[in-house]
Amino acid sequence: MIDIKKIKLYAENCYADANCTYGDGGSYMIHIDMVVDFLTKHGDVFRYINDSVNTIGAAYCHDLIEDAKQTYYNIYDIAGKNVADITLGVTDVPAKNRLMKHLLTMGKTVQDYRAIILKMADIYCNTKFSKENGNSMYGKYLEEYLYRKPIFQKALIWYKDELNQDELAKIWKELDEINK
Repeated sequence: MIDIKKIKLYAENCYADANCTYGDGGSYMIHIDMVVDFLTKHGDVFRYINDSVNTIGAAYCHDLIEDAKQTYYNIYDIAGKNVADITLGVTDVPAKNRLMKHLLTMGKTVQDYRAIILKMADIYCNTKFSKENGNSMYGKYLEEYLYRKPIFQKALIWYKDELNQDELAKIWKELDEINK
């Protein structure tokens, strides 16, 4: 079993060292904790406890490569292969514009159902935070959800045996509600 406390401390230090902030300059852990809370709330979406634990570990790390100059191997050394793989699955691919970045990244994300669920949690939390705080990103998140949702829904059909479909439906319902 992975050491979640060790992963959280590592991530917290990395985000702080990279001066990552969230919202109006708050700690980046505001966002990270929101994603972890969402995944914890919906932990039953995974049929296997290790999938839930590894995805929560990856939630702490999910922006480390993009925003805190960490590498797959840094994460692998601290958290193990599964967490590093899930993290890499949601890490944006460099591209000329935001749409291309998302489309190219989704090609990786859909290869791992744990990465899809993590990205769904990330989308939910970013959208909820921006909506509640009147952040200008809210409109972009709404637009992006329109093209991400059908791709993720289609891909999740491949993983129906690994996921609790009733819990997955609850996640989609929350995403749809926040993306109105």
